[in-house]
Amino acid sequence: DVFEQPQHVGHKKIEFHITTDIPAVLQTNTEKEEKNDLYAGTLEVNNTGFGRIFPAPSANDKMETEEEEDEVPSEFISRRDLEKNRLSREEMEKLSVFKNYDPGDPNCRIYVKNLAKQVQEKDLKFIFGRYVDFQSEVERNMFDIRLMKEGRMKGQAFVGFPNEKAAAKALKEANGYVLFEKPMVVQFARSARPKQDASEGKRKK
Repeated sequence: DVFEQPQHVGHKKIEFHITTDIPAVLQTNTEKEEKNDLYAGTLEVNNTGFGRIFPAPSANDKMETEEEEDEVPSEFISRRDLEKNRLSREEMEKLSVFKNYDPGDPNCRIYVKNLAKQVQEKDLKFIFGRYVDFQSEVERNMFDIRLMKEGRMKGQAFVGFPNEKAAAKALKEANGYVLFEKPMVVQFARSARPKQDASEGKRKK
């Protein structure tokens, strides 16, 4: 009896040490560490402003989705379609129409050439109308398309925008867009008169 009992107790003790005591110690330590990490994390966020970093990307996402939503009106081309049917820079360099390409001096009027003969004003409005806020009467009135259908100027057009920023965006995104199997060459229109006079003249017209 005397010998048997210590053996059992001994076994039990060994088992207890392995199964309960050690994990318990580990658990308490890890719990403490986790709590410490959490506190450290929250302190870091509060002190260094990590929290402020997160809203920024979401704001950008929101802006992007808003921009995409703005493009939803089917009366104008979507950005995706515009990019899909546009030549790459390498492809443009191979074509003679882009050989000595120079965008020109920025202004709110662009010059489009190399247009296919079946292009109509509504086709150009479909592409360039997306850069104009048609809910604004001022912008709507300042948006102006002149498509040349006869004589030496045939296959060319002038498009007037409400501001230089819209014209620059249109030039950047639409240059090289393939319309009726012909890539458009888009440049800033050359103005013989000073910009102010030209814009005043446009308004009078």
